[in-house]
Amino acid sequence: MFNVLLSDHGNWRHLHWQALQSAYGDSPFFEYYEDDLRPFFTERRWERLIDFNTDICQTICRLLDIHPNIGFTEKYSKNGDFIDFREVIRPKHPLPDPDFRPRRYWQVFEQKHGFLPNLSILDLLFNMGPESIFFL
Repeated sequence: MFNVLLSDHGNWRHLHWQALQSAYGDSPFFEYYEDDLRPFFTERRWERLIDFNTDICQTICRLLDIHPNIGFTEKYSKNGDFIDFREVIRPKHPLPDPDFRPRRYWQVFEQKHGFLPNLSILDLLFNMGPESIFFL
């Protein structure tokens, strides 16, 4: 992952920001967090995916007022002390997790679509703001 470069092909940053504005512009906390998140999609440029991911993760943690101990490995070890999480998070085809029970929170389009669990941390943040921490 360290060597994966980001491309500006297709103007994806702009398209992502427009999608976030469209989906969450009317949410209770979009304007509150907008200035912290906009630079990731409209102003700053990262050369490597890991730098983008690290910076946005740190920003989200700061906004949630959480302080996890995040570290990086030098290499992936299939049979060593590391656990393989590469196939655990698959948004389009999630693996069953019998211990996970999503907690309902207010969502902008809930009346139209019902409650949709597992959307993203941004969905939780834009809809619940500082109370997001209580749903994690």
